[in-house]
Amino acid sequence: METLPHFQRLAQRALDHSINLNDRVDRDESFRSLHGGHAIVYKGTINPEGTQVAVKSLRLSPSANSAATNHIVEEIRRWTTLQHNNVVSVFGVVTKFEFTVSIISEWIPKGNAYDYVQDVNNDPRPLLLGIARGLHYLHSHGLLHGNLRAHNVLISTDGQPLLVDYGLSALIDSSFSMRAGAPIYPTIKWMAPEQVDNYGKVTTQADVWAFGMTAVELFIREPPYHDIRGTRGAKRYISQGPPNRPTDEITCGRMTDEWWGICCLCWKPDEPSRPPISDIIEKVEVSSKTKFFRMPVYATLFTMYSLPLLCLLIHVTSTP
Repeated sequence: METLPHFQRLAQRALDHSINLNDRVDRDESFRSLHGGHAIVYKGTINPEGTQVAVKSLRLSPSANSAATNHIVEEIRRWTTLQHNNVVSVFGVVTKFEFTVSIISEWIPKGNAYDYVQDVNNDPRPLLLGIARGLHYLHSHGLLHGNLRAHNVLISTDGQPLLVDYGLSALIDSSFSMRAGAPIYPTIKWMAPEQVDNYGKVTTQADVWAFGMTAVELFIREPPYHDIRGTRGAKRYISQGPPNRPTDEITCGRMTDEWWGICCLCWKPDEPSRPPISDIIEKVEVSSKTKFFRMPVYATLFTMYSLPLLCLLIHVTSTP
């Protein structure tokens, strides 16, 4: 059977690079696993420290050749060297669970940014600076995210955003036998027009476009183009340009002219004219210094009961 020797080779290469955690990670079988597009996430423990970790078991099989094996191990090793306040830490790899590659990273119990902003009391604007800084850190280290969206931003216990799954899509495409192929719905809705035409090729400029889409997603608490069904319809709308500006009612007055301008910079149709994420950070920092819209106490009480009533109240009180 080829599968077992192949995984043994991968495990040995990981051991050579000191990232093989087969003997140190146990999986918590009582925890209800989380299912994503390309992976299943389990809760685990790394020993002897007893630290809780995330065990991300990929659904796809790695290509059975030495070049793919080396690339998988080398990429995960690079991820283990990253240290930033807005990037989830990766500790290593495990191959002992169901003949698959499992990436071991820090456990973030608070969930993702998309779920976090469903509570309208959680303002998305403070998150965006951390997301941009995390993306800049990746780019400055020669890494691309490739699948930036609110579900791939986790929230730390102190409310800081943490990028996760950076580089995973590119790794799957290049080194796993069941390739994703053309971009699929709904991931396509975060892609730049040139990616749709080029089967999802990842660049720094495409990451910047995705940052703008993620910003809108957090402001409106819905995916971009959320009212468009199907891949064909999404492609057509992406080719026509970015989404329309959301109303104050939808964003609860938080999408100011400055923030909308930042999003539009991310969506310049000409790829080379799109600014680097470092320029976007400067714009976000300036906007972050502007005093955030603060809801009066009576409006805050309304948020516990009715979002539509809250947004109507904001619209009425902000009208001259």
